[in-house]
Amino acid sequence: MPFVQVNPDEELNELNALLDSDSRLRKKFEAEQKELEFRVKLAQARKEKKLTQNSIKEKTGLTQQAISRIECGTKDRSPTLRTLIRYIDALGYELTIIDKNNSLVDQLTSK
Repeated sequence: MPFVQVNPDEELNELNALLDSDSRLRKKFEAEQKELEFRVKLAQARKEKKLTQNSIKEKTGLTQQAISRIECGTKDRSPTLRTLIRYIDALGYELTIIDKNNSLVDQLTSK
């Protein structure tokens, strides 16, 4: 199969047109994007703390495969909340829920 040069701007425009034409598809796409961003942030946090997947394995008792699934994801398997909390705890973080409709000032002063 020959190489076909692609214009990324055109591809992005086509994607946006497709998403604009189907609200259910847009919601699903946005949910996938949020999940991917979260997984990337978890892996970045681990690397910033200079931790390896093996060191997380030692701290949590999770398998290396489970840790990889948390960071990279698989199409059919997401970690349980319990597993995710164990991973986040091993990084030295905690899971917090913030009302995205409140302003940052409201969040800081409500403690």
